[in-house]
Amino acid sequence: MITTIIFDYGNVISLTNTGDCSAQMQKMTGVPAAVFQSVYDRFRFEFDRGTINGAEMYKQLLIDDGYTEVAQDTELMKKIALLDLESWKDFHKDVTKWALDIKKQGYKLGILSNMPYEFLDLYEKSIPLFTKADYACFSCRVKLIKPEKEIYYNCLNGLHSKPEECVFFDDLQENIDAANEIGINGFVWTGLEQAKKDWDSIIKKQL
Repeated sequence: MITTIIFDYGNVISLTNTGDCSAQMQKMTGVPAAVFQSVYDRFRFEFDRGTINGAEMYKQLLIDDGYTEVAQDTELMKKIALLDLESWKDFHKDVTKWALDIKKQGYKLGILSNMPYEFLDLYEKSIPLFTKADYACFSCRVKLIKPEKEIYYNCLNGLHSKPEECVFFDDLQENIDAANEIGINGFVWTGLEQAKKDWDSIIKKQL
């Protein structure tokens, strides 16, 4: 019996294609946009885990690529980090409404997201699905990141739900694979309309 729906944030609740500020960062620093585009692959997990802050992340990125002088400008690094965070704050109102409608039907609502402290400090209270979730599991607070299995169990425990009772939407295949491996009904998010079909299909199976 499905009792719970769980959402990732980035590119699911948040507006798709946000997060790429590399062109603006290039204008601010003179460093090629391609350098900033590589930050997600190289440092983002530790940022989301809460072991480094945004300014530190970009400083280390630039030092590693030989832009030491620019990297030493602490205020500039803070501005770049803030620009990154701001780019993720806008969210889909239609996704939000759908999720809250499901919650009104009696299902538990969860959030499971790789997320840095600084984003939550700035925007957590302004994102309805964060404030209205029955449990929100953020990587920085539990020092775990998807697709590590332990973060899924943390979310399940917080929701008091069993894996087979949950439907989870995430935009990354590796995160869905990890969810499916422990028995959660995971679906790759490709948009709201497909998510509605996925949700309806699994609910109908239990009728």
